[in-house]
Amino acid sequence: MAVLVAGYGWLGFIVDGAFGAAVGCAAGLILCALLYLLVESAVSGKAPRGGRRD
Repeated sequence: MAVLVAGYGWLGFIVDGAFGAAVGCAAGLILCALLYLLVESAVSGKAPRGGRRD
């Protein structure tokens, strides 16, 4: 997680300085959270919302 956030922060810093770094870090954190939720739902075997499991 730290590598992904740092990578996005570094890329944002290269593009737009300190503000870009802050936006890049935020984007990295959001992406990590989304990936966690996606993997957690895939591993747990729960059906997606609204879906039926026969």
